[in-house]
Amino acid sequence: MADSPPENQPGAPPAEHHGRHELPPGHRPRRGRSQMIFGALAVALCVLLGIAIVTQVRQTESGDSLETARPADLLVLLDSLQQREAALNSEVAELQRTLAELQASGSSDQAAIENAQARLAALSILIGTVAATGPGVTLTIEDDAPGVPAETMLDVVNELRAAGAEAIEIRGAPPQGGPAVRVGVDTWVVGAPGALIVDGAALSPPYSVLAIGDPPTLAAAMNIPGGAMDSVKRVGGTMTAQQADRVDVTALRQPKPRQYAQPVK
Repeated sequence: MADSPPENQPGAPPAEHHGRHELPPGHRPRRGRSQMIFGALAVALCVLLGIAIVTQVRQTESGDSLETARPADLLVLLDSLQQREAALNSEVAELQRTLAELQASGSSDQAAIENAQARLAALSILIGTVAATGPGVTLTIEDDAPGVPAETMLDVVNELRAAGAEAIEIRGAPPQGGPAVRVGVDTWVVGAPGALIVDGAALSPPYSVLAIGDPPTLAAAMNIPGGAMDSVKRVGGTMTAQQADRVDVTALRQPKPRQYAQPVK
């Protein structure tokens, strides 16, 4: 019986390797369908995550529009608000004259007198020349760091206005916290955290913000995600909202004398 040629001997047939399969050189394995689907889902997830991040950044930037606005734009905004307050003051003065004339002439038109009185009262509360009382909320803003800037205080005031607050007052910590300030149409806030200046009055924390309006609506507006309460927390402060059946807003604003505007006859 002849011996078989050794495996390494020239001319010997290639040895068989059972259970082993090699691909030709340069041949890439085909990707399974599940791998392709997983890859597509991963790409889609990355895209959605990117969109969410961009949206959040844009929302944050829009909340800081006052902080990043140009000084010229802020001056235009302040001038517009001052003109609005001047127009309201003119209307109040005109209503006072009309009411005085009706009462002096002994007019029997009681409806006209009552209408003028109601309009005068509403405008006087709006511009802050009379005290006001009614249901509302008291906000307490703690700022131990301190970190609450002027922009955040303006956010609180604007959110209260948007929620329907009819009269707003800001107080600092007594007794050195400064006087109470009645918020008007053209109220402005400047200063560093812990030493805010509201309409020229220096206030120190903790701050109390009194607002007259529908209590549940005002309180809910403060708790909107990304709203006033979150703005205070973001800079290291805390804010609580206490609803009440009666809130007294007693601080008054002195009407500014007109320089140019005159009521239309």
